[in-house]
Amino acid sequence: MITQPVHFRSILVPLDGSKLAEQAIPIAQAIAERARCKLKLVLVHDRIILMKPGKDYTRLELAMEKADREYLKAVTARVRERLGRMVSSAVLQDLPVAETLARYIREVGADLVVMTTHGLGGLRRAWLGSVTDQLIRSAEVPVLVIRPGEAGTARSMWESREILVALDGSPLAEAALEPAIEIARLWDAELSLVQVVSPITPASDPHLTFPASYSDQVTAMRRESAHDYLRDVAEWVRGSGVRASGVAVIGSAVPKTLIELAEPERVCLIVVATHGLGGLRRMVLGSVADKVVRGANVPVLVVRPTG
Repeated sequence: MITQPVHFRSILVPLDGSKLAEQAIPIAQAIAERARCKLKLVLVHDRIILMKPGKDYTRLELAMEKADREYLKAVTARVRERLGRMVSSAVLQDLPVAETLARYIREVGADLVVMTTHGLGGLRRAWLGSVTDQLIRSAEVPVLVIRPGEAGTARSMWESREILVALDGSPLAEAALEPAIEIARLWDAELSLVQVVSPITPASDPHLTFPASYSDQVTAMRRESAHDYLRDVAEWVRGSGVRASGVAVIGSAVPKTLIELAEPERVCLIVVATHGLGGLRRMVLGSVADKVVRGANVPVLVVRPTG
């Protein structure tokens, strides 16, 4: 098991001028406080595209850019009351938004992005939902995704002490472990390692030639194999000084099973890689991550494997 140690040094929060997008700030602020790292607030100025160039266009464009800068300055001042010089901000100009943010993340060396799944509409402010999707797919650093309206998400990071980590037995999925370990260290939380084993039937897998009555036995064997794997991973995690346990569960729909296991009263965070390794024994995490982000009732840390 080979993973790269993670220590958060710089957190980036994309904003769009809406209160919904600002709901990412409390969690980002809490992580920055505990990790003693920098926090960067970023707004990509969205130029007007529905007007012809001219004096009116220039006047309105300048006014809107000024409004963006004043908005970000006010938000930054509010966060600085708590974090001081650890906080900085920037207004970016280039489009498309997701590409601009991804490039800026590399330029400033951010190692964690915290953002909501949606911003607040209007022609200029409707981009944040799709930007989140694109950053999850392209960012080279973990993206912590928060659904707007999740009650008490920042507070729950203290009150709940369990982090659910989705694994599938593959090295790609294990990319989620180190960021999860770092978050667990910050909150003295326990990692609950979960592998969902899909029940097998001969009808669902044409490569299996045994009678239908054997399907339960095969499913049980796969669950036992997953349990052994999780036991070894949990032991490795505990060796890094973080509490951990593992469980293999039977579930026909992997995202639904993970979402049901992540009860907000008990679990504060789901951690999942964007890709796992396919094949007969392993689930593919790409679509799983998408569905978990859209359906989970707790924040989701999405990790894109490298290499």
